[in-house]
Amino acid sequence: MLKKNRLLLLTLSAAPALATGCATHSLPQFGLKGWPMEQREEVEVAEAPSPTTTAAARAAEPPVVAVQVPSLDQHDPAAPLPEVRPVTFDDAGSSQPASPQPASFRAGETGHPAGGAVELATPLAMQPEGLQAEPHRSAGETVLAPGTPMPLDAGRVTLDAVEQWALAHNPAIQQAAAASSRAGGIRTQVGLKPNPTIGYFGEEIGNDGGSAGLQGGFISQTFVRGDKLEWNRAVINNDVRAMNRMIETQRQRILTDVRLAFYEALAAQKRLQLARDFREIAAQGVDVSQQRVDAKVGTRPDVLQSEIQLGEIDLTIQQTQYQLEAARNQLQALCGGIQLGDDPLVGELDQTYAAQDADSLYAHIVAANPLLAAAEARVDRARANVQRQRLQPVPNVTAQLGAGHDDGTGDAFANVQLSLPLPIHNRNQGNIQAAHAEYCNAIKNVERIRLSIQQQLAETLREYKIAEATVNQYKQSIMPKAEETLELIQQAQAAGEFDFLRVLTARRAYFDANLRYVTALGELAQADARLEGLLLSGGLSQAVTYEGQDELRGQALSGQ
Repeated sequence: MLKKNRLLLLTLSAAPALATGCATHSLPQFGLKGWPMEQREEVEVAEAPSPTTTAAARAAEPPVVAVQVPSLDQHDPAAPLPEVRPVTFDDAGSSQPASPQPASFRAGETGHPAGGAVELATPLAMQPEGLQAEPHRSAGETVLAPGTPMPLDAGRVTLDAVEQWALAHNPAIQQAAAASSRAGGIRTQVGLKPNPTIGYFGEEIGNDGGSAGLQGGFISQTFVRGDKLEWNRAVINNDVRAMNRMIETQRQRILTDVRLAFYEALAAQKRLQLARDFREIAAQGVDVSQQRVDAKVGTRPDVLQSEIQLGEIDLTIQQTQYQLEAARNQLQALCGGIQLGDDPLVGELDQTYAAQDADSLYAHIVAANPLLAAAEARVDRARANVQRQRLQPVPNVTAQLGAGHDDGTGDAFANVQLSLPLPIHNRNQGNIQAAHAEYCNAIKNVERIRLSIQQQLAETLREYKIAEATVNQYKQSIMPKAEETLELIQQAQAAGEFDFLRVLTARRAYFDANLRYVTALGELAQADARLEGLLLSGGLSQAVTYEGQDELRGQALSGQ
């Protein structure tokens, strides 16, 4: 363990008569930059293209720096890093940018990614004076408890309606907003100045024949030097930025989850309708085959084959009902438990999709992905923390001013004390090394997320292209031929050219082709939703919390 720094104590005492006025002593001036500090040199780093949400919203985003990260066993804790300047905050937590303003912070930052993310009106962490328990709601908006039926427009369950209800009522988004607000509170706390201390002292009481001795009071104040409090807030402010990006991440995840569940439910609903329509035809086929047997023109195998086909259709209906019920339950969960009722979903699966190119998609997702933006904010946080830890050896100054009365002599006196620790044994070298390791970790995390996006994009594009090829093949070739085949066989059977089994086979092939076509349409819509949603999903399964504490403030005040 590192030894505590030695304490240097300066005591100035004077005893002029208070009745004639206390003499004013000139206290030693300890400017913020007065203590000798190691010379910090800036290093040149190559700027890499920084992902931007939109050209207008994130044009001023600090560039992502591409640096050669040394291994930790070769790391020199005193090695310089790109300099980030602090931001001056007032005690309420609002920012007063220093000159120049740090690259890692812009007051009131509200840039949000494109590609489906919904903008926040005001990030909760920008309001650190109080935690908002409820999400921002527009005037007159009705708050419904879980289990309440969703108000619908003429019984229409549309994708837009479900998306709006999910954004308003999903707890994952509200949880992320609360985490952002907590980070804002920590940001305020770590920059607060220490409170002054007042006290009473009595010395030499009872000496000189029962004299009251020395009686008086004092006031002391610790002055935090080295801009440590400002740097504290600059560090945590990047946590606030990351949390605000995580709010956007959760909103995009929920939107993607809603679209995936909606298209799954819509495809199941269309398959169910196809199965029910075909069941009527299959039931008629059973009656016809039985009539042919009764008329001595059919056979018993024709009846059995018709009944088997009808039973398979009934099984398909039952399975599809379960699939539809599960998808609607997912939608209800994503909407915060609001009931959708029995109203049918309204939407189209057969849509026109733009051509997808892997390179352009990757560039768009990297530029707009809020999860990646949050990771970049943590890089800024780690870089600022390295600079903050390098300032820790700058000693604080504790000043004490006292005044009292000497009962033995009848004189008044004043007392001035100044103290500060000497950074001899502990120069914060361990925390500097740890902060640099955190910085390296944050850079590698950004690289990991970029590679993860590349991997997920490859998988999603594969699913998209397979579904697209399937839809095109069914639409252009298989479905027209299956329909034509069924019509020709039915005409031939009516003319006595084909037996009834040929008709049943053609009907089943046409029905199966329709089911596979609708399934492919649903898979294509879901793959497109994943691409439009920046490959973000799983909002309810991935909680966003903020575990940061105000330990930076304690470190700044301790002087160790």
